[in-house]
Amino acid sequence: MTRFPSDAWYAVAHSEEAGRSPVGRIAQGAGIVLYRTSGGAVVALADRCAHRPYPLSLGRVEGDLIVSSYSGFAYGPDGRVVSVPTQKQLPVDAAVRAYPSVEYAGLVWVWTGNPGLAARRPLTVLPWLTEPGWTTFGADWETAASGGLLQDNFADITHVPHLHPVLSPPVLRQAPPRLHVEVSEQQVRFWRDFPATRLQTWQSEATGLPAEAEFEQHEEGLFASPGLWTDRWDVLTPDGLKTMHFTHAITPVDDRRTYHYWAVSRNFALGRETTGILRPLLEGYYRKVKDALEAMQTLIDREGPAREVRVRADAAMLEVRRVMRRLLAEDTIR
Repeated sequence: MTRFPSDAWYAVAHSEEAGRSPVGRIAQGAGIVLYRTSGGAVVALADRCAHRPYPLSLGRVEGDLIVSSYSGFAYGPDGRVVSVPTQKQLPVDAAVRAYPSVEYAGLVWVWTGNPGLAARRPLTVLPWLTEPGWTTFGADWETAASGGLLQDNFADITHVPHLHPVLSPPVLRQAPPRLHVEVSEQQVRFWRDFPATRLQTWQSEATGLPAEAEFEQHEEGLFASPGLWTDRWDVLTPDGLKTMHFTHAITPVDDRRTYHYWAVSRNFALGRETTGILRPLLEGYYRKVKDALEAMQTLIDREGPAREVRVRADAAMLEVRRVMRRLLAEDTIR
């Protein structure tokens, strides 16, 4: 999958990046400029002056307006031209596209499709990023690979023992248990329940659970929307669940580049010491994933697509691809 539907929410920046100075981003091949009004609201407009092909992100914010530093055209938050320096009369229908936007979970999300559909498809709720009782760390970068390759990677974690053995819980080195997959109109959910086994060393250190004890574990993934994937990993203990949530916001830059915002949240051992154990492990893993996906993209670019052998662990991935094809077919802006 290299094409992504337009009728979806995509994360384009951290909330703190959107301020009184314009910031340029690219989503679905289109330039988007972000800025805040004097009241603090985030504005997302097409990053191209209507008069000349110059990025508005190189302009300036004056009050609630953004002004091109090349033509002097000034635009309101709705994208309409409100003043032209060389004449009083405004050109008919002079405007740039305004994108619906929302701030949630520390990110600015932009709806790139039909504006009338944005309110009917709200963002998935992510309480581990917004409510007390959780602590989170993460990072973001651009991966030189298609968004579809990132989705395929999230849909099955049986590659972890081979890509990053130190991180892999012992249960993943065994034959995986039955994979359950549940498909709705726009989402795919899957889960596995692992039998009791010892924890990996880092799991024991992070959770404070004894290394010699055995615990059942649970894995669950959700393709929430084209631009959002979440995973959870539970260790079942007598005192309740030790849970880690993994959040991935992915935004296609074009067919071969993808912004990847990732975050790891937990409901146990909320202090910095535990974060110091987990961050290098998880960031190291995600950097290995980045390298692997970029290697895949390079191979595809050189040799083209090829028939791939399928195994049972691919069930969730194949359902995600089917949902993506359906969403593309229903897309109102192509």
